[in-house]
Amino acid sequence: MAAQPPTTGDFREYPEGISQVAPILNGTVRLLPNNKPGLKYFGYLLGKGKGLKAGEGYVLEVVYTEDAPRSMFVMNMGCETTRGWHTGRTTGDVLKPMYVNNIPESLELPLSKRFEKWQELFFLHDRYANLCRPRGLAGERSGTPENGFWVYVGQFTPEQDPLSQGAAVAKIRLYKAPEIESYTAKLNLPPSELPQRHIFWREEMADDVFYGGPKGKGVVNSADWYEYKARLMKSLGMDAFSKDLLEFGANQGWDSAKYGGNEWVFQNQEPQLWNHILEVATKYDIKMMPYYEYAGSKGRNGLGKQRRAIPLSGTDYTHVKATEPARADLTDPETFEDFRKMLEITMVEVKDKSKFIGAWIRPRPSQLPISFSDNALAMFNAETKKSIPVIRDQLRTNKVLYNEYISWWHGKRKEFLNKVRDYVQQNVSKDAVVLYTADTTEVGECCPGEGNGGLVAENPEAWKGTGQEPVSLEKAIKDRRQFKAMTLPKDTWSHWEWQHAAPQQDPENYHNNEGVLPTFSFNRAYTVADAEAMNLYRTPSGLAMVRHFSLNENMFREEAAAGEKPNDLLGYFVCDMEYSGPYSMFAEARAVANGDPRFLGYLSGNSFNRGFPQYARNFNTAFLSLPGLPSVRLEDASSDAEVVVRKIDAGKHGTYLAVVNTGYQGKQKVTIKLPVSGKVINAATNQELAASDSKLTLDLYPFQLVSLRILKQ
Repeated sequence: MAAQPPTTGDFREYPEGISQVAPILNGTVRLLPNNKPGLKYFGYLLGKGKGLKAGEGYVLEVVYTEDAPRSMFVMNMGCETTRGWHTGRTTGDVLKPMYVNNIPESLELPLSKRFEKWQELFFLHDRYANLCRPRGLAGERSGTPENGFWVYVGQFTPEQDPLSQGAAVAKIRLYKAPEIESYTAKLNLPPSELPQRHIFWREEMADDVFYGGPKGKGVVNSADWYEYKARLMKSLGMDAFSKDLLEFGANQGWDSAKYGGNEWVFQNQEPQLWNHILEVATKYDIKMMPYYEYAGSKGRNGLGKQRRAIPLSGTDYTHVKATEPARADLTDPETFEDFRKMLEITMVEVKDKSKFIGAWIRPRPSQLPISFSDNALAMFNAETKKSIPVIRDQLRTNKVLYNEYISWWHGKRKEFLNKVRDYVQQNVSKDAVVLYTADTTEVGECCPGEGNGGLVAENPEAWKGTGQEPVSLEKAIKDRRQFKAMTLPKDTWSHWEWQHAAPQQDPENYHNNEGVLPTFSFNRAYTVADAEAMNLYRTPSGLAMVRHFSLNENMFREEAAAGEKPNDLLGYFVCDMEYSGPYSMFAEARAVANGDPRFLGYLSGNSFNRGFPQYARNFNTAFLSLPGLPSVRLEDASSDAEVVVRKIDAGKHGTYLAVVNTGYQGKQKVTIKLPVSGKVINAATNQELAASDSKLTLDLYPFQLVSLRILKQ
């Protein structure tokens, strides 16, 4: 379809005439050149007059060519979702985003030299935009199923991904999805008495579709929106969902009336939304991990508005206007009570409506900062038995005292989180955990002292002539860039106090602390290479790792002349990018090989999905079939050095193995030495495997995870 001459009315492109029909790999594609300046896209109207129905499941398929490094995205107006992918040594995420630091990465990933398929399971909305995706309550959605919906393929400007040779698409297809029973991934979980693993996501910039406005909601019933999420989750083999109940401190759909309503926490326009979500979760047997960007209560007289946390100097911690109006001082006993009320309403009172695996806390900048208030200083002086009280002026000039204070504050944060853990375990579930993400960024923290982080490239030579001076991947790993990024104080400038607004994580304080897990941020290759760093984040309850996607927000915008509005070519734009094909699971596979997390979360900038679902599904089902017990890496257990084997001793339930191909190439006939004898089964499928002389032979595609269980006979 994409390579065929367009039919009047069902095709658009920008700029006019920019796309080319070209022969590639013994086929024909529609190509967006990357050697011409500016933003570019082409789009097709799909499904007009084909009997499409709102709420029904469909599969969008894009056939593209993987003959060269290419980067592209698909905007599916039928479900208001934008996702991108890239091949070879491209970066995918833009080099110079508007709001964040993408810390872009260029890897020497092989090209298949074939036509490949990007696929997306989605559920058609009631209404949607035709050209420009809306944002906010004023958005207009005039498209309806009977009229079809638009799908756009686009790419960023050449300078944002200079090694890309442009989007190249042969076909765009739309299929009706089968009934949910046929695409639901079967999860073979470990015995219930063993600790379980969990996979979940939290998405941002997505729920405008059911809030909508007078010109039409995208999804009329908000519960339907979350039913679509549940169905997608079942397809991808994920077991848990993380709904943001506080976003930048604001109520995202729960009823605050019990403790004062708007006086305490401003009500959301749908205060029963959380209850509706829990009903959906129960229907689909989905576990919940509620997510809180806690900043103190943000009602008219809320604790957060009192801004009890005080910077060391000045009145504001940062220049970020979205986060400065409310903040809480976690050394203040009233802060825990304020948050406890939220937990009571959103977890304790509804604990019988769903299965809760824990609470996820992630303050944004300045929301739970290091406080130098008079009360905090008095507490520090009392608890450290200072004969002469320490004041702020001394902390500004005396480095020894300052470091002692910071260490004390870290202890108070741990005390606060332990109180949250105890409350949730005593009142919701004894097995519940508290995840704490100190990383306030979308993409993941930048290593202090390295400016904007820059580009990391596996082959820096490939970037000569582009104006970029990348750091080698080898150096980024050797310098322990990710560990430093997460544990060293943030860079700051001028009079701002970013090092206090977003306090670094202190994993050593939780290493022997059960039930509270500081999360380890990952996405790029160097972020999953430091096994020692990941082990430092491990607690008695396991390791929690969170993949941070970048927003790439508003990067499909043409800037306007002074005094005029910029031109958002396709409306509001935010896009998660991932590697193509099996490489889409690169980061997760190496995370298991080098760190072996028990909790695996995602922070998505858009409506979450996966463009290569077969690889995500295979990984997820294998991951969840392993018990959440400690593992050890077995040396010389594989005939191939790039295939990692980790062993889990499950006692009477047998021995589990996690086998991971960490290499760029597929592996054939890899021999795995089994550490114990017995019946060998694929833990994800329950299929018995043929082993001989305590050895097993496996074929593995790149970044495949295979879970094995050995039972004594």
